Amino acid sequence: MKKKLNLILFVLFSIFSLNINAHDFEMVNSDGKTIYYDITSSADLTVSVSYRGDSNSSYTNEYEGDISIPSSVSYNGETYSVISIGYSAFRECDGLTSVTIPNSVTSIGNYAFYDCDSLTSATIPNSVTSIGNYAFYGCSGLTSVTIPNSVTSIGEDAFAYCALTSITIPNSVTSIGSSAFSCCSGLTSVTIPNSVTSIGYQAFYGCWGLTSITIPNSVTSIGHGAFYGCRGLTSVTIPNSVTSIGSSAFWGCSGLSSVTIGNSVTSIGIFAFDRELTSIIVDEGNIKYDSREDCNAIIESETNTLISGCKSTIIPNSVTSIGDDAFYGCWGLTSITIPNSVTSIGEDAFSYCDGLTSITIPNSVTSIGSSAFCGCSSLTTIIVDEGNSKYDSREDCNAIIESETNTLISGCKSTIIPNSVTSIGDDAFYFCDALTSVTIPNSVTSIGNYAFYNCSGLTSVTIGNSVTSIGDDAFSSCHALTEIFSLSSDPAVCDASSFWGVDKTIPVYIPFGSKSAYKSAAEWNEFKNFIESEFTGVEENEISASDIKVISGNGIEINDYYGRIRIVNLAGQVIKDAYVNGSIQISLPKGVYIVVTENNSQKVIL
Repeated sequence: MKKKLNLILFVLFSIFSLNINAHDFEMVNSDGKTIYYDITSSADLTVSVSYRGDSNSSYTNEYEGDISIPSSVSYNGETYSVISIGYSAFRECDGLTSVTIPNSVTSIGNYAFYDCDSLTSATIPNSVTSIGNYAFYGCSGLTSVTIPNSVTSIGEDAFAYCALTSITIPNSVTSIGSSAFSCCSGLTSVTIPNSVTSIGYQAFYGCWGLTSITIPNSVTSIGHGAFYGCRGLTSVTIPNSVTSIGSSAFWGCSGLSSVTIGNSVTSIGIFAFDRELTSIIVDEGNIKYDSREDCNAIIESETNTLISGCKSTIIPNSVTSIGDDAFYGCWGLTSITIPNSVTSIGEDAFSYCDGLTSITIPNSVTSIGSSAFCGCSSLTTIIVDEGNSKYDSREDCNAIIESETNTLISGCKSTIIPNSVTSIGDDAFYFCDALTSVTIPNSVTSIGNYAFYNCSGLTSVTIGNSVTSIGDDAFSSCHALTEIFSLSSDPAVCDASSFWGVDKTIPVYIPFGSKSAYKSAAEWNEFKNFIESEFTGVEENEISASDIKVISGNGIEINDYYGRIRIVNLAGQVIKDAYVNGSIQISLPKGVYIVVTENNSQKVIL
């Protein structure tokens, strides 16, 4: 046992000692600065510049000012060549302003100058062949750097978040690493040589100042998000050498007006191009894609699927399907005509088309993916052509309803759910942030998953008395909700997080005698303010003019009324939709309003 204990103590002491002396030795150079070294080869007599380190392996910001690294050092009677800047050697040295690297150095290691935010000058000699991952990451004072022709590889995030204004990549480099120059927002020009065959993942992500880029014929692949957010770019030509364009490669390039895609491209990722484009051209001869009839879209030739459109797209009659995410985020799209040739509309096909005000679904469409019109904040009119065998928009309710199942699958801010609907589908109002109030009629028995997820403008919801189930995250992130009316004495069964993110102190109006049931029901039991009300006989109640009083020009007061009311302005917008349990005071700005009940209406002038 004693021997075992002694062995453990020896191992612990050895580890502790190694941590204290993370470097092998230290030397004072010609300018009086102490530099730390690791021996990389005793046989070849080579060393690497090291960080000082301590027992916690933290970075001590030991180096500061101007540092000149010698090409060789003498230690214990031997002369060693300095061949590399080691891992994290100058990491987080806030006081380091410049560094001179000798010709003996062949590599700059990972994190070598990471976050040296005062570094303004770095001379990389012709001997260096590789620049490691994160080598100059976060050097926010570094405005220029010359990469010598000897360098063959530039690591991941090597110059990310630097203050570079221009960069010339030498002919020796064959690939530009992931995020190599990402978030260099001051970068205005880049020269990519013919030696480069691939542009890595997010290589120039967030380089907002970049106004032009020439992709040479040597490049065969453009990585995911390679030029994401380069909003200064106005046009891009993808050469014939490129076979693949990664997802989001040019997404967020809001200044990009035109793009030409070479004839060798056979793979285009989702969100490859920003939707503010006005011109998309696919070179003739491309075996996979085309942009037929100058429609300003990318169409998969074999399947006749429109996979990427823009604000000036005209969908030709030869297209049979609109693919997933085809117009996602096309803010400039104000109107679109879907021809009768189209049979399917993919998931998120028109999501976040903020300028789209109306949409007509032709009678040929038999498949609509989830969230097809999610987040279309200006969408007020949805029409399904008569004769469609799968869907309808009955009673001008401004929604798409699956006819056979009576399921509302997609709505908008002006949707009024008709009494014939029996279920609200998954994602039906997903991210409909323009929706302010909703009444789910008594005909509805189920509310689907994510049905009203993140309806950030939704302040009031009425859940009919036949609803028995509320799906996962159905009302999650509806942070603006101020009141809920649940008309059933038996609380609907909720899935996990049905009301996640909703203020649990808001009033929840429920029928008389049902408070104990709600307090013991999953999800409902998180609410703290249940108010029992009488919801019967709502349709028979009316408000007389004498029961509506103006409150000093600041609103109205309603007395002796039990039931639902709506306050509508002269533009037809519903300002307030609520149940009144005897009396209510409603604050309103000066103007003319209509107080509407199920059977009556009164005009009020404030």
